[in-house]
Amino acid sequence: MYKILVIEDDFNLRKNICEILSVEEYEVECAENGISGLHKAQNVLPDLIISDIMMPEMNGFEVLDNLMKDPETASIPFLFLTAKAEPENVRKGMKTGADDYLIKPFNIDDLLAAIQVRLKKKEINDQKIKLMQDQISLKVPHELRTPLVPILGYAELMHDEDDITQIREMAKIIRKSGKTLHNRIEKFLLYKDLIIKENDHSLTEKDNEPTLFSYNLTASIISELSKELKPERIKINVESCSIPMNEKYLGTVILELTENSLKYSGEDDQIILHGCKEGNYVITVTDPGRGMDEKEINDISAFRKFGENRFSETGLGLGLSIVRKIADLYNCKFLITSEKNRYTSCVISIPL
Repeated sequence: MYKILVIEDDFNLRKNICEILSVEEYEVECAENGISGLHKAQNVLPDLIISDIMMPEMNGFEVLDNLMKDPETASIPFLFLTAKAEPENVRKGMKTGADDYLIKPFNIDDLLAAIQVRLKKKEINDQKIKLMQDQISLKVPHELRTPLVPILGYAELMHDEDDITQIREMAKIIRKSGKTLHNRIEKFLLYKDLIIKENDHSLTEKDNEPTLFSYNLTASIISELSKELKPERIKINVESCSIPMNEKYLGTVILELTENSLKYSGEDDQIILHGCKEGNYVITVTDPGRGMDEKEINDISAFRKFGENRFSETGLGLGLSIVRKIADLYNCKFLITSEKNRYTSCVISIPL
């Protein structure tokens, strides 16, 4: 049974809404003002909150703002009831993080329909989180254990080894495996942070700090990938531009798309990284590799690597899912075009 919290200072309206929801077999909690509603939300953690905007002491905007600051309540669907239909009030509510609003006086059927839509969306999000948890429990331990085995094994061998040449070779393997382990942990933590931002529908001021995108920055981002590659393997052709995306996320997009192209193309294939202003700033990474069919493109999701049943690459399979989530957060268009055994082209178009 879903639990709904109703915050409304009008006694008769509050009573009527609560009675209707009870008849519809929802578990209902009521609060007569914003302060009481905030405390109840934090204590009972409802599945959905319905709140008036204009209330004494603490209005609906302030209630929502406080809930958004608490990780435990930030993702609760929030529905505003308002007697004001001015666009600025609607915009303010949505900008604060509200999921929907109804203008008083409203039709009961409209209220119930809005509730059902929000609860259905919550159910879908909960299923996604459950699926991710199941995938984590199955896949992450194995993927983290794989690079850990040589670290522990060679560290043990080094303890009894006197040959300095052998020790150096073992140290190289330990260092490489350690970097692999570190990268996988960082990628998983980044994906977790993106899930939280996606549910909160918000970017911080730091997230929106612009980045001067240039050849030098691009070369610096992919320098770790290119150390062991032929110099001509990655061709960079980018137009310098200030892009409204912070360097961390922009760098992640470049790194993941390039790494993915390198992984699924031949050792002698050239990866082309192109960037230019075309209204938006368009970044394209193209490789003449294995390619994907339409189903594989549509199936891109967390922990699912392209061709994982046919190819032997290890990893979490998060790369393209991370790029897609960053694109969604910044209202970018992300498009993959591909042809089997010929090429794959990943394009992200960033609004300027």
